[in-house]
Amino acid sequence: MVSHEPESGRPPAHQPVPGNPYAQPLPQPPAQPRFPPPAGPPPAGPRRRGALIAGVGALALVLVGAGVFVLTRGDGDGDKDGSRKPVAQDSDKPARDGRESAPPRDGSDDDGGKGTGSAGQIDVNAGRKPGDAKAWLAVNDVKLPGKGGQLLDLWRVDGLVAQAEYDEVTAFKAADGKRAWRVRLPGEVCDTPVNPSPDGKVVVAYTTSEARVGAKCNQLQLIDLKTGKKGWHKELKEHSTLDSTSATHVAISGSTVMVDQDSVAHAYRIRDGKRLFTTEHRREGACFLSGVAGGPGLIQVQGCAAGSKSTHGRLRKLDPRTGKAEWVYRSKKGWTIDKVYSADPVVVSVRNRADLNKWALAVVDKQGRQRSWIDLDQRKEKFSQCTGAGDSGEGVQNCGGGVVAHDTLYLATEPKDTLGPNKIVAFDLGTGKAKWSVGAGGRQLLPVTVSDRDGPGVIVYARPYREMTGRTLLLPPGGGKPKVLLKHTAAAQKIEVFMFAGNTLYADTRLFVTPTRLNGRSNGSAGEEGNGRMLSFGP
Repeated sequence: MVSHEPESGRPPAHQPVPGNPYAQPLPQPPAQPRFPPPAGPPPAGPRRRGALIAGVGALALVLVGAGVFVLTRGDGDGDKDGSRKPVAQDSDKPARDGRESAPPRDGSDDDGGKGTGSAGQIDVNAGRKPGDAKAWLAVNDVKLPGKGGQLLDLWRVDGLVAQAEYDEVTAFKAADGKRAWRVRLPGEVCDTPVNPSPDGKVVVAYTTSEARVGAKCNQLQLIDLKTGKKGWHKELKEHSTLDSTSATHVAISGSTVMVDQDSVAHAYRIRDGKRLFTTEHRREGACFLSGVAGGPGLIQVQGCAAGSKSTHGRLRKLDPRTGKAEWVYRSKKGWTIDKVYSADPVVVSVRNRADLNKWALAVVDKQGRQRSWIDLDQRKEKFSQCTGAGDSGEGVQNCGGGVVAHDTLYLATEPKDTLGPNKIVAFDLGTGKAKWSVGAGGRQLLPVTVSDRDGPGVIVYARPYREMTGRTLLLPPGGGKPKVLLKHTAAAQKIEVFMFAGNTLYADTRLFVTPTRLNGRSNGSAGEEGNGRMLSFGP
C-alpha cells in the first residue's frame, strides 16, 4: 500500500464535535440553488439517507472525512448478515392507491396531448420544426406524501432508462417513453448508486420507517434493470455507534456493491448478496469514513483530525473483490475532500477549513500521488462546487458541473445570474492549467458525459433561457464552436425550465432530463408543468 502526503496548507477554523465529526454538516458557505425555476422556490422535500435537505437558499455542504481501517472477511452466510427474503410488492401489481399509471406522453397519442396546458396533456412536439428533436414526456403518477419525493440517479440499460422515485423504481423505453416495468418497495428509497453493475443490476437502499427524525436507511434490494425483477434483499444491522444506518451510502464497482454505515463499510457480491469484506473503523488517527464512490474504481472518502492543524482528507482505492487498499492519498493539511468528480482518473474537490469559501480540485495518479492541483481562486471566472447545489445529504459522487475526458476536466463556470449564460473551461489534468474556455451564445452550459458515438469530445446540455430553447451540444476536445446535436422543441420549454436540469443523462443519442424532486401535489393530477417526471429528446 502506497501513502503520499503533499505539503501542508492552512489550519482549519472549526472545532471538533463529539463522536464522528464528519457525520453531521459543519458550517459552510451559502450555496445557491443549482437550477431554480424562473419564479418562486422549488417545493420542499424529504431527507435523503437520513440527512436533512436544506432550503434552496443555503444548502449545507457536508464535510467529508476518513478513517484508519482494518479489513475483515465476510462470513459467506447471507442469514448471518441480516439477509431475508424479499418483501417488496411485485412490479406488475397496481399502485397502492389502486390506480395504474398514466402512460407517458410523446405528443403522438390520439388526443395529441392538447387541451388544458397541464404536463399530462401538453404536446411536447407541437409546432416541431424541421431539424428539431423528437421529444417525449413521462408524467408523474406516483402517489407522494405532502412532503413530496426525490428523484434519484438515472440509469440507462438495454434500451431502457430507469430511476427511483419515492417508493418505486421505474423503467421507461428510451425510444418513446412508454413504461417498461415498475418495482414497488415497502418504503421510501433513501439512496441509489450512481452507476449500475456491468450486467445491468443496481442495489438500492430504502427505509421502512416513516419517522421524520431518526429513520434508519437499513434495507437493501437488488433489482435487474433489464427485466425489473427483484433479487436478494438484506436488512442492515447496527453493531456499534460507528455502524449506524441513519446515513447510508451505496456505490457499485464491477460485481461489488459497497454500503457505508457511518464509519464502517460492508461490501457484497452483487450476484448473490454474499458479504465479501468489511472495512472497520479504528480510533487511531481520529479518522472517519464519509462516503464511497464507484464506477471504474472503488474509492472510500475519509477525513482525519478534525479541528486540529493537521486536519486533512484521504482517499483509499480498494480492490472491489478483496477490499485490499491499492493506494492511499492524503490531501494537503488544512484541506478536506468534499466530492468525487471522477473515479478514473481520480479528480476530487477539496475545501480549505480555514476559509470555507476556498475550494480547489486535486488530481490523483494511479499510484495515489497528487498529479496536479487546480486552484480555482486564481482565475477571473468564478466556479461553484457541484454547480452550487450544495450537498443535500447526497453521496460524494452526486456532483454536477464537471466531466473528465481525454485527460481533460471540463468544468462549468458560475453564471452571473441563476438562469444566465456561463462557459465551459477545459483544464489539463497533467498540469492543472486551463487550456481554453467556450461559451454558447448566451446559454447556460452543463457538461453531462463523455461523448461516445457522436465523435470525440464531451456532451453539454444548454439550458433554455428566455426566448431560446434548450440544446444538446458536442464540445470538441480542442475547444472551438460547439456542434449542435439536438435542438429541443419550443413546446417542451416550459416543462424543461421547471425541471431546471436536476438530473441529466445522455446515452445513445438521447438526452434525458428530470427534476431533483416533485412536490406532494404531483400525484398524476393535471394542472401543472411540475407534474412532468422525465423529459427526453432524440433524433
